[in-house]
Amino acid sequence: MAPTTLRVHQDDPNVQENFGILINHIQPSSTASASQSVTSFTQSVKKPDEDYLWKFWEGVFDVVQQIPHSDPAQDKLVAFLRELTLTPETGDRIWEEARIWTDLPLLGPSIRHSLDRDILVAEQVSFHALVARLLHAGISPGSELTALWMLRDALEKDGDDIDRALKIAAVYIEYAGATLVQTLKLQPEPQLDETEQRMTKGGELWKGKSGLTADRWKFWGKRFREQAEKATEQEAQESALHAARLIEVWTETRLSE
Repeated sequence: MAPTTLRVHQDDPNVQENFGILINHIQPSSTASASQSVTSFTQSVKKPDEDYLWKFWEGVFDVVQQIPHSDPAQDKLVAFLRELTLTPETGDRIWEEARIWTDLPLLGPSIRHSLDRDILVAEQVSFHALVARLLHAGISPGSELTALWMLRDALEKDGDDIDRALKIAAVYIEYAGATLVQTLKLQPEPQLDETEQRMTKGGELWKGKSGLTADRWKFWGKRFREQAEKATEQEAQESALHAARLIEVWTETRLSE
């Protein structure tokens, strides 16, 4: 396969050097293991402080926005990031207790900071596909909230940009749906405090409880089909119908036992 041309928009020469290792790793021709690449990467980082971590995640998102959501390079990137969390303890910390690599302390804040970036729809879909994969890989469990927000925006409101919303919501079912349905199976009626209820409340079309519930999950499957009929782009329609079918099958095979 031809090499994937990727760029990271960073002025910091240290960041540029580090990302050369990451970008080489996710190339189709790369035979290096995630462990080998991560070792080279962490050894090349001169000063892993808070400022560097903000630039690191900005660089990661720059890179992934150039990769189509279904490209295997996204899976290689997630494997690289998961391997980072297995890096032997270095003693480097921010905020006194957060370990630089094991805890990835700025991942959650960086994701939230990037949600409203003014980028092309395809780039938004690629970014959200990465977030969904990170949730599924256990790297970013807090991203379940992001998944709920994107599914709410697409399926529980009457918005204007249906195609964009459907394509973004669908990647959370495609790449993190198995994790969401497992969470539902273990906790079909989550116990939420007041803040959690407010953060996970539904849109105006959802009249049920806050949080991830079985009834809300089934509602999303129904709404994916309804919204697919309104989509103007074939990709949005197909993504929505595929997500609907995944929800229906997983409801039957995973939640009806």
